Formats: sequence, C-alpha cells, structure tokens
Amino acid sequence: MTVQFPPGERGGDQVLVADRVKVAIGDRVLLEGFSSRITRGEIVGLVGPNGAGKTTLLRALLGERPVTSGELRLGDSIRPAWYRQDLGQVPQDKSLYDITAELRPMWNRGAIQGHLGAFGFSGDTVLRRAGSLSGGERARMALSMMVLDNANLLIFDEPTNHLDVESIEVLEDALGDWGGTVLLVSHDRALLEALVTRVWVLHQARITDYPGTFVEWEEASREREHAASVAAAEDEASRRVEERKRTRRGDERERDGRSALKAAREFLAASESRVATAEAAVGAIRRQMEDPELYATSEGGKRAARLGAELEAARRELEAAFGAWERASAEVESLGAGR
Repeated sequence: MTVQFPPGERGGDQVLVADRVKVAIGDRVLLEGFSSRITRGEIVGLVGPNGAGKTTLLRALLGERPVTSGELRLGDSIRPAWYRQDLGQVPQDKSLYDITAELRPMWNRGAIQGHLGAFGFSGDTVLRRAGSLSGGERARMALSMMVLDNANLLIFDEPTNHLDVESIEVLEDALGDWGGTVLLVSHDRALLEALVTRVWVLHQARITDYPGTFVEWEEASREREHAASVAAAEDEASRRVEERKRTRRGDERERDGRSALKAAREFLAASESRVATAEAAVGAIRRQMEDPELYATSEGGKRAARLGAELEAARRELEAAFGAWERASAEVESLGAGR
C-alpha cells in the first residue's frame, strides 16, 4: 500500500475552536466545560477509555450531532476528512471502481485503476462490491477515499484497528510527511508516540489539554502515578504508627527513673518527631504533584520529573524514620516489660 495525502487548501490558522462545550446523551454527560483551540499543523491525540465519548465528540465536531451547550466549530476554509472507526464512509453496495469514479469523475479508467492499485486493489478486484471486502480491505479503501478529499484537516478514529503492521507503518509515514493538521483518536501507543505533538485526555467528562508530545504526557502520567503510590505507602505507614501508639503497653506511659528506659523514651519521642517531619515533607511534594496545573505545560512536565525524584528521596527518609520509630518503640516496650 502507498499513501500520500495531498496538501489541500491552506485554510486559516485556527482549525478548531471549542468554547465551554458540553456534550451529553440524555442524562449522561460525556464532556463538560471544554475550551481549547487547534492551530494549523498540529497533530492532536485524543485519548481516553472506551466509552468515554471520543467518537461522539468527533461527530459533534463534524456537525453530525449538536453540542448540548457551548460552541464547537471548524475554522474558516477548513475542509475535514474523517476516517470512521466503523468504516461507514465506504458505501457497501458499490464497487471500488464506481466509488472512486464518483469521487473523481474526470479520471479515466487507467487513473482510477492506478489509484486503487496503490492501495492494494488490482485487476478485477476493483470491480468487487465494498460489502464483500474484509476489514483490512475496507480500511484500505477508506484511506483511498480519504486521499481524494483534498482535506486540510484529517480526523482519524482508531485507524489501526483493521490494518496490518506494514499498512500501519505506511500510514504513520504518510501522516508524518504530510505537515497538515491531524486529530487522532487511537489506542495504538506506537502511533501516538511517533506522531502526536499535543494530547487531549478525556476522562470523567473532562479533557486535560497537555501541550506536549504523547511521550512527554506518558512521562508526566508516570510521575503522577508515582505520587499516588507513594501516597498509599505513606498512608499505610501512618496507619501502622497510629496503631502501634494505640496498642503500646500501658506501663510505657508510666514514669521510670531508670536511665535506660528514660533514654529509650527520649529516643522514641525523637523518632516520632522525625516521622512527623518526613510525613510533612512527603505531603508537601505530593500536593505539588497533584496540582493539575503542573501538567499543563511542557516545562511543568519537566518540573514534575524533578519533583518525582524529590518525592522518592522523601519517601526513603520516611521509611528510615518509620524504621527507627519501630525499633525505638520495641525497645521501650521491652524495657517496660522488664520492670
């Protein structure tokens, strides 16, 4: 397969404008409070879990369904071409030849066959009805139609679902060479990592707009996950400290004149203070890393990486402080029991 997207009309600098967009189906809100812009030449990756509403958002963008409130529109002179996930753009009751001839009525037979041949359809294959094609063949036919749209905005909804590895690589190269504006919905990490220059993450009816590559977004996401795991470990350590405090032997609270027990109790108090200080340090870094604004810029992503390293160091200090506290607590209990 050979794919080459023509440049199409230049179009305006603002390709897409979203202003306080809300999209709902019945009582279910898929997206709320979304404002953003896509400018010419960007490759935006729209990612999120299945069922979050990504395809519905694309349909709203292309005017196939209304938004519930707000404004979602294409810029001036923007001509979109949409690769649908269900490949519904390919007419099932027509031959591949007729589909192409309708898109290019001035082409002769040789030009039509040459075009279809670039997408792997040769000989009598061009006379097959689209309804008889396999998933991979329909995907290639959809791409052949898309190339003829002369679009300046390419919208893809899971384009790799039906393509083999070789065809995916051809598509990736074609989009990388095109230089136009692309809105890409995909779960294919390799494709996203290779192409995307900006990321929209749709989750729980909100879109996080990350102005960096998909690789940078993944790194920022790993830092956030790291912060969450450290938070869980900190919570568990704090729970154990409080539990040990509650179950400490009653005679530990009694005054004892013996120097060993007194020294042990002083060390225990110092250990508890060290744990509290370490917990405060971890908490302060966590709060910074949990701030969504930190991940709103590429520089913020770099800062998140630095904070991740600081968080790991603070976590190690908390573990060491907690270990010292446990040893001190055990010693006080032991000395108290021996009275």
